[in-house]
Amino acid sequence: MKKSLHVIYSIMAIMVIIISSYQLLRAAEVDFNTTKLTINQQIYSLEIAKSQAQRQQGLMFRTALGSKNGMVFIYSSMASHRIWMKNTLIKLTVLWVDEDGSVLGIKKLEPCQRDPCETYGLSQPSKYIIELNHDVHLIEIGDKILGLNQL
Repeated sequence: MKKSLHVIYSIMAIMVIIISSYQLLRAAEVDFNTTKLTINQQIYSLEIAKSQAQRQQGLMFRTALGSKNGMVFIYSSMASHRIWMKNTLIKLTVLWVDEDGSVLGIKKLEPCQRDPCETYGLSQPSKYIIELNHDVHLIEIGDKILGLNQL
């Protein structure tokens, strides 16, 4: 009986390793272009998440993010776009932005520690979501982000 349990636990452990490895490999398969956007005279280098696969991947499994780096999520229209922190290993500052480049909302989010993960959004529609590292950014609601209209 003990030997059978040992075999079962060993198989389960191997399955967990395989699934985790698959998720990490799958994360590496999604490619992102980058762009430079200006926020309050500061230049940020952001990866562009325009396709569904890119938006689903987002910043999952990243272990670090530079102080002026992040990701811009581009949607085809203004709507109530939501995000979650599933498999996101770092804290983020998240901006919701309208089609004119005005910041509508800002939230500081922690990595998800439970399942299911909470989703985050605003009560008003947005066209873009920008995820930045959790450093202090001198960004406020109403600030304009330059360069979004060129994406």
